[in-house]
Parts: sequence; C-alpha cells; structure tokens
Amino acid sequence: MHSPLGLGGAIRQPRAAGVLALLAAHLVLGPITSAQAQSFLGRGAPQALAMPGEEPNGVSPRRADAPKPNPLGPAPQTAGTQTAAPLPQRPLPAIGESLRLSGEESTLQWPVFVTAEQARERLRLRVGYLAAISVVPEASVLTASVNDVVLGRTPINAPGAVRVIEFEIPANVLRPGYNAVAISAVQRHRVDCSMQATYELWTQIDPTWTGLVMPAGVEAVRALRDLPAVTPDARGIVPIRVVLRGKPGFATFEKIISAVQRIALAGRYAHVAVEFGAPHKGPDGLNLVIGAPDELRELSGFDPAQMIGGQALAFLPATAERAATLIVPGSGPAELDAASAVLTATAAHEATGSQQGLRLLALSRGLETKGGETLPLSHFGVQNREFAGRLFRTGFDVSLPADFIPADYAKAALALAGGYAAGLDLGAQVIIDVNGRNVASNALPRSDGDVFRNAVMPLPLSRWRPGRNHVEITALLPSAADRACEDGSAERKRFLFLNDTTLTLPPLARALRLPDLAATTSGGLPYAGAVHRPRLVVPTPDRESMSAAATIAVRMAIAAGRPIEFELGNESALQRRTPTVVVAPARALDPEVLRAVGLDAEQIRKIWEGRATGTSTSGPLAAIPGISIDRLRNDVPPACALPVSASRSAQPGPRRMRGTDPDVETRDLVSSWTTALRTRDSVAYRVSGIVTGIHGAADEAIATATQWMTDQVRDQPVAVSARASMVVGQGVAGRDPDSVLTVFTAPNSAILQAAAICLGTPAVWGQLQGRVAVLDANNGSVTTFTSNQTQILETVPRTFENTRLMLAGWFSTNPNTFVLVLFVAAIILGLSTQAMLRGVGRAGTVPPAADRADRELDR
Repeated sequence: MHSPLGLGGAIRQPRAAGVLALLAAHLVLGPITSAQAQSFLGRGAPQALAMPGEEPNGVSPRRADAPKPNPLGPAPQTAGTQTAAPLPQRPLPAIGESLRLSGEESTLQWPVFVTAEQARERLRLRVGYLAAISVVPEASVLTASVNDVVLGRTPINAPGAVRVIEFEIPANVLRPGYNAVAISAVQRHRVDCSMQATYELWTQIDPTWTGLVMPAGVEAVRALRDLPAVTPDARGIVPIRVVLRGKPGFATFEKIISAVQRIALAGRYAHVAVEFGAPHKGPDGLNLVIGAPDELRELSGFDPAQMIGGQALAFLPATAERAATLIVPGSGPAELDAASAVLTATAAHEATGSQQGLRLLALSRGLETKGGETLPLSHFGVQNREFAGRLFRTGFDVSLPADFIPADYAKAALALAGGYAAGLDLGAQVIIDVNGRNVASNALPRSDGDVFRNAVMPLPLSRWRPGRNHVEITALLPSAADRACEDGSAERKRFLFLNDTTLTLPPLARALRLPDLAATTSGGLPYAGAVHRPRLVVPTPDRESMSAAATIAVRMAIAAGRPIEFELGNESALQRRTPTVVVAPARALDPEVLRAVGLDAEQIRKIWEGRATGTSTSGPLAAIPGISIDRLRNDVPPACALPVSASRSAQPGPRRMRGTDPDVETRDLVSSWTTALRTRDSVAYRVSGIVTGIHGAADEAIATATQWMTDQVRDQPVAVSARASMVVGQGVAGRDPDSVLTVFTAPNSAILQAAAICLGTPAVWGQLQGRVAVLDANNGSVTTFTSNQTQILETVPRTFENTRLMLAGWFSTNPNTFVLVLFVAAIILGLSTQAMLRGVGRAGTVPPAADRADRELDR
C-alpha cells in the first residue's frame, strides 16, 4: 500500500520506521506552505491523506474534509488527521465518452447544472483518479477548470490506488444553469521517450469520487424548473423510482412511461434508470409517486398536506428520509395527462447557464448537420494547439440525421490547417479515425518542416453512421531525439493544429434503411413519429422486466428528443401490424419472435439455460459490487456490471450422435465389398470413374455457385457468445416501417434489468447498429452483425438528387449485384448492337455491277 506521505512523487523504497515516523510528524504537524489541491490516497476507495504540493496562485490551504463514504465500496479512513463530517457530494453526470485521459494530452468535459442557490455558495470540485504506473509525477499534471477558469493543478501520482483531490471554485465562477467542468491531463513516460510508449499513458477518472462538494442543505433541488440539478448516482445515472399504490393496468403503465420520458427530457438527462418499488431514500435520484393523497398516507416521509392544493404535479425537495419527489395526485388517465402536460411545458423552457456551459451542452450529442455544408472545427469546440509531444490527438463529434444512409456514394473532406517542425522522422504522418476505424492518412514528408492549409483528406461516408459520430485526428511525430531521450526534446514544439480546419459534408442520402439499429438508437426510428401507434410488448410484466422496458423506452425518447407514446401489452408480438418493441427474458419469448429478428431460438436457449433463473436485484446499485481497481484499469463503463447472483452460463455440451440405421449400414457394407471385387483394369470401370468424376465436379460447382448467390441475399446465422448478457435484434416482416420488430432479450429478468442500465450508457448505446447487437454487460462491449437483406424507405419528399443518392448507396453496399447488373447490361448491349448491325456490311453495300466485275476478274 502507498505511504500517506508525499509531496508529488511516490516513495519507492521505504526507509527505517523511525525516519518515516519523523517525516510524517513533520508533514502533518509542521508548518505547511501554500497548497494547490487537497488530496487523499488509497487502494480502491481512498484510504489515506496525502499532503498537497505547492499552489502557484498562493491560495492558503486547509485540511480536506473526509470524503463522502463510497456507496459502492468500503468507507474511507484517513491517516494521521482528525476526520471531519463528510460534506455532500454531487457526482458528475454521464457523458458520451470514456472516463479515461489517454496519451500525452487529453481532456474530459461535463455540462453540469447548478441552481441559483448553489451558484452563490463556495463549492469545491473533487476529483478521484487512478493513473498508469508509467506516468511520471514530476512531469505529469492534472488540471481542473470550470467555465475556462483554471482551479488548480496537481502532479499525477496514483499508480496503484485511487487518489482524491479537491479544488476550490472561486466566487462568481459558477452561473445558475449549465456550467462547463473540465479535467485535463499532461502526461509523460517514466523511462521511455519513444512514440509507442505514449500509448501506455493514461489516467482514469473514478466517478464514485468525482463531483461537486457542497455545504449541507445546498444540494437539494427545490423547484421543478431545477430538474436538471437532480443528483445522479455514483455512476452518473439518474435513478427514477416509480412508487405505485395498488395494481394499475397496462393503460396506466402507458401513461407512467410517458410521464417518465417527459421527466428525462425536462431534466436533459443523458442516462436514466427506471425502477418500480418503494420510495428511494436518496440523496441521488428522483421519486415519481402516483396515487390519491389518502392512498399515500401510509408512506413514510410524506406530508399529506403537501400533496393537496389542486396542482397537477407537486414537487417535494429531498430530505434525509427520501430523494426529491414528484407527486401525481391520482392514478387516472386525466391526472397523468395533466402531469405530463406540466412536464412538457417544463421541457420546453430554454436552457440557461454560462456561455461555456451552454456551448458544451449543445455539443454533448455532437454538432447536428444535415449534409451539404462546410464547417470549421471551431464550431465543434476545437481549440488552436501547439503540441510538444510525440503523439498528438484531438477529436470532435458530428451528429448526422437518423435516416442517413452510410455508403460509398460520396466522400466527406477534412481540410487540415497547421504545421509541423523540422527534424521529424520519415514515419511522421496524420491519421484520421471515424468511429474508431482508420479511414485516411497523410504523410508529413518534409525534413525542414512545413506550414500547410487546405490539406484535404477524403473520408468515405460508409464509415459514418446515423446519429453521433466521433472523428479523431492523430499526428505521429517521431524524432531522432526520442531514441536518445535527450533533455528538452519533449518541450520542443513539433506540431501546430489550427481550428480553422474545415469539415465538408456532401449532400446525404436520406432514407430509412431497415433493419438497422443505428436508426433506432440515434433518432428512435421508426417508432418516433410512426403512422400507427408503436407497441411495447412485455410478455412477463414482473418488476424487473417492467423496469427494463421503461428504461429502454426512456432511452429511446432521449435519442429521439421527444416522447414516444407506446401502447403497452403482453400479447404476441407478431399479431398486429405496427412498429413493435419486445422486452423479455429469452424463455418468455415465442421462438418465432426470435427467428423474425434473425436469431436461432434453439441456440439462445442452450447458451442461456444455465442462467434462465436469477435472483432479483434490490435496485440499480445492487448490480454493482464496487468499482474495483481492475475495472478502472480496464476502463469498464461504471454502469456495466451484472448482479452478483448472475452466474455465467456453461458452454453447451456436445451434441448427441444420431443413431445409425441398420439398413443403411448393411447397404454401405455391400456397396464397399462390390466395389472392391470389381475388375479395376476394365475399360468400363475407367469410363465409369471418369463420368462419375465429371458429374461430381459439376454438382460441386453448381452447389458452390448456388450457395454463393444465396449468401449474397441471405443473412448468415448469428453466433451468440455464451458471455452475452443481452441480445438486441431487429427484423422487418413486410415492406413498410409498420412491420419493424425490435427485440431486447436476456437470460433472466434480473440480468435484463442490469443489462438495460448498461445499454443506456451513452458510449454503449451509440455502438448499436446493424440487425443484431450482442452486449456483454460485465464490460460494456458490443458485437454487431449487419444485414444483407435491407430495405430502403423514403423519409423525405422524393427528389431526383435524393433518389440518385439512394440508388448509388444501395449499389455500393451490394457490389455483387452491381457487377451482375453491369454484366447483364453488357450482354443486352451486345445483343442489341448485333441486331442493329445485322445486314450492314460489304454484302449489303456492294452494287450488283461491281459484284459481276469482280467475278469476271476472278475467272
């Protein structure tokens, strides 16, 4: 375990116990100079107090209050100090990217909403992090800022334990509404100066110990307009607990899910987990209590007087006994519709906050564009940068329409502006990645350096997808000085990047391609705005399955940016012709439903039969035993963890050998003896062998060709791994969006609920595409399978240009069909040419007199 002593560097070789004791006494009790950040150090949850380093701006230090006990792990213990009462902590919300600061320079940003009362207080920003052992503290710095105001810097020194530091937020920095909170890192390697070593540099933010620290009583949200300030849990999730008295029917549940969707939209939440049960005690999350006042008198912590007053929706601030609560005074359709109307009006209010916070909120889902325009990267929030390291990275997010067709009918263009220094090796180059896949590269060839503008790099549209797309620009900047690790080589500027670099997007083909989960996860299509009311089918409406269904419905509404009015039911999903979503454990699904979305029902049953039953969870936090050091090192999304009781399924056992038919066995023996007794030297036998060989080769060729043609139009079976926690499949039964069926299934209802929470993580949700997606809820990994049988349905008024782009896109995704069409066109062209030229030539053009003269000359 790390020593609690430290002024930036870690103690590598412990000395005698007496020396340590004297040094500890001097650090803890002796005079302390100005400090920059208060910090804690420990293994797993922070365990020991580490003294701060020097503060450049001269802020006077004070001993840090003990951090709030970790709800997901052991309570912290400080060493050598008197523990103060823990202050309330408000964790940061979920964002659409990993919580890892990678490479030599990296930044994470959160749009954080604070109330007017909170903005007036002197708050602190608490940061918990774990760093790679290769990060050298003397040259690596973690910087925290709010609204572009730097709060402080501290050396990065947490190679084997989570370190917690706190930064004071000066007065008048926070604004009521949204604020931009940023954590950035500059990291250098301990022993290796090569470019490859930069991939070993990382700092992982621990969301359990990261957030705003507030005085007691300030953290409470007191009005409906401040719904965005509701405290998320330690994973960045806003849990919404629906409290019901009595047994409502499906019609009531439809209204409840609609109301929860509106709550998420009014709060602008990025990640929501819905539950049905007893009131949540908080302090995080929100309760939605539905029922008449006399039905709610039995609930503790509720004053009946607060529930009466003629309001369609009452808001109660959080107390020590319960979380913030919304009360709907009645469970009838009229009361629920009135509450939904209030929430709709609340969601329509314009967002407020600082200029930086509002810009970050607008860019949190990517800059929206419909194509056919050129955008400078300054519009994406990218800054001008001079870089002195070996591996430069920057990125931005682009949000394309949900009905965008990704195909190679055109290319986007990134026109780079910047420069590079002299002395770079031949391997220096710029690489562009779109959604994690390399799409373009450009060398930096000049040994004397260069300043360039309008260095165009084409980006194929087939690598983009509907919704959010992440574009990353990487510059590899190796130098001969790196091999010798010369002093000062890391401080020499090597690369210049200018934010007047532009991204040009061509006109995009606009149509709905089905099946494609990306259209559903990016814009809720075809369920949002469907002609017929979409259905949400839950065959086994137990508490966990209903919670999972509501969580998925809310996540789809967040993606669509508007409520989706589902009709709830538990009947067969294939009975009615309307867009349908099915949420259920696999054992509750009709095999025909699984086959309709391209899944093998028998295979699903076999791989999950060991997990068909599971223990119920007691809430969303019950799925997480704790954010361990291993999970932080592996960069696992904090919301992805299965219930402790969920066991891995055993691999399917070997198939039983089919019994042998005695008659078949007898015929095989006779045939083998007959063949052996033939006269192999006879001519008849040789001819027979040649004919048999030719016949077999022809049959094999025909079978191969038939199989190839079939494979071009038929989807291959999906091989689901035994580690899968959830399978999402989409199928189309007809020729219109009303026949779309999307299935969310898992081994049992407990895993279904936990996997739905993991799936709702913005960084995981955006990975769904194709016809089938397989999720491992233990680590958040997603495997996708595309479809060979897609249908393209127009979503915009028909124009020649859009029709041309649609056809070009379809042919680019079906190249074999395109080649076949060209081949048939060539044959038709040849036949038509022959028909047109028949009768044209020498025989038809020589006059009879000339023909007689030629014959006479021949004689």
